[in-house]
Amino acid sequence: MIRKVILAALLTTVSAAHAFAQGLPHTAFRFANVADNTKDFSQFSGFPAINNRGAVAFQALGAEFTDGIFRWQDGKVSPVATGADSLILFGLDPAINDVGVIAYEANLDSQTRAIFTNDGVATKTIVNSTEQGLFGRFFGSPSINIWGTVVFFAARNGLASEAVFAGNGGPLSVIADTQNSNFADFQNVAINALGKIVFVADTNDGNEGLFVMSTRRGRDGELEVVPNGAVDIVDTTNPDFVGFGDPAINAFGIVADEAFRADRNIEVLSGDRRKVTARTDVTKDVFLEIEHPSINDEGAVAFFAIREDGSNVILLEATGGDKPIPVIQTGDQLFGSQVTTLDLGRFALNDRFQMAFQYTLQDGRTGVAVASLTGTNQRQEN
Repeated sequence: MIRKVILAALLTTVSAAHAFAQGLPHTAFRFANVADNTKDFSQFSGFPAINNRGAVAFQALGAEFTDGIFRWQDGKVSPVATGADSLILFGLDPAINDVGVIAYEANLDSQTRAIFTNDGVATKTIVNSTEQGLFGRFFGSPSINIWGTVVFFAARNGLASEAVFAGNGGPLSVIADTQNSNFADFQNVAINALGKIVFVADTNDGNEGLFVMSTRRGRDGELEVVPNGAVDIVDTTNPDFVGFGDPAINAFGIVADEAFRADRNIEVLSGDRRKVTARTDVTKDVFLEIEHPSINDEGAVAFFAIREDGSNVILLEATGGDKPIPVIQTGDQLFGSQVTTLDLGRFALNDRFQMAFQYTLQDGRTGVAVASLTGTNQRQEN
């Protein structure tokens, strides 16, 4: 019932879908500050993640801890892992599942890259590049589902081949491999609760596609690929598209991604094997850059974009069509100052229509915040 009320409230604002182009004010979101550089922190990555309980995971730098991964929950920030844990070079884009387990990357030393999970009590190693014969400098970003399964792509030592892997602290499962398929290389990967895995891959015939792979638990309990389970969401031979960004996938197997078109436009797409839908209108919304569309289980899509004039905007499309509305943009007032830059990751939108994002303000403050759809006619901050 709550989701229906939120959706109804959002749909009343759809007539302002192109408000960013018309300079209209934003009125439907509340903003909460997660952390900023006025205390403890000095710099934040652009890709915080949020789960359906409103908990946020983010990477940050600070004078005391140098580098680390942090959790924000119930208004409090706590460290997940920092340089004090003998880790360096933390990944910029941690992921968090709905029970609060955070997946993140870091180096154990100059040669060894690893992916870990942390549930707030214990840390588990998912992959260690040295132990498992992988090229540590070429790890993909992790994605985690509610069962704690983490997926990522990596190159084997010597860059002889690449594969998409899945793991939960035991042996890694190989989901797709350039050694025995038509895939030539991979981009970042995402997984949903049902074990559907989405990735972008180049193929040996020179095309690039957006694929979903179905998996299941084998007799040994490890994840295995369903025979003939690969689905090409956007036909690799489609002449309209020349490439894709890093995808996300919701619980129903609907994927979201940015697509680079042959006509040099960029658009946001969502879809599955049955249908692909444009979530932006390239005849009206012209962007220099689009990054990291996130998709929730209601099918709404949030994404970051740079307009033709260089300004930044975070947009939300929740109608199932191509009419995104602005959440926040360059020049808006936020926490007593003006927004100068923004960023958003691919796990940034939850089912409560909350979005975790990174911001920089005119007064020099930078931080991580959460925007929540309120359905009211007042812009609110807390």
